[in-house]
Amino acid sequence: MSDRLEVATARVDSEFGSVWILATQAGLRGVGLGDREAPSAREARALGIHYVNRPRWTDGARRALEDYFAGREPALDLRLDLAEGTPFERRVWDATRRVRYGSVISYGALAARIDMPGAARATGNALGKNPAPIVIPCHRVIQGDLTIGGFSSGLGWKRYLLELERGQLELGWERVRRSRNA
Repeated sequence: MSDRLEVATARVDSEFGSVWILATQAGLRGVGLGDREAPSAREARALGIHYVNRPRWTDGARRALEDYFAGREPALDLRLDLAEGTPFERRVWDATRRVRYGSVISYGALAARIDMPGAARATGNALGKNPAPIVIPCHRVIQGDLTIGGFSSGLGWKRYLLELERGQLELGWERVRRSRNA
């Protein structure tokens, strides 16, 4: 069993659906929203994963997500143990973690933050591979024309998360649009 990665799981329920957490001893490894469920035990074995009962590995993320879904700004500065991602994707994910609760940024502006102006599409592609949504808050990244953009777990989840953080979503967009044109 020593060649298998030990992973603990937990689940948090929100008004919009279930959220699952995968964590190793080193940190948070994945977050899945709604239909993106944790791999079954059989799938996990095929991936070299051995599920273990280690609540201490998942408790920090579980508590933070429970706070988040209760409408309280959580401490999401959790340790990550990301086994995936190119160096570029990791730069995008790191920059995305610095987008503040309740705010939004465009794909292009996020690309500029990592000194890659003109890489808005590549930035969006990197966010589409984000293994830990909410903790790496890719839902806060929108299109340059102030439309919502895409989301790997579906636009319903993105809208729900933005409304949870910002209140009435459409009113928030209007404020952003007016301040941008002012």
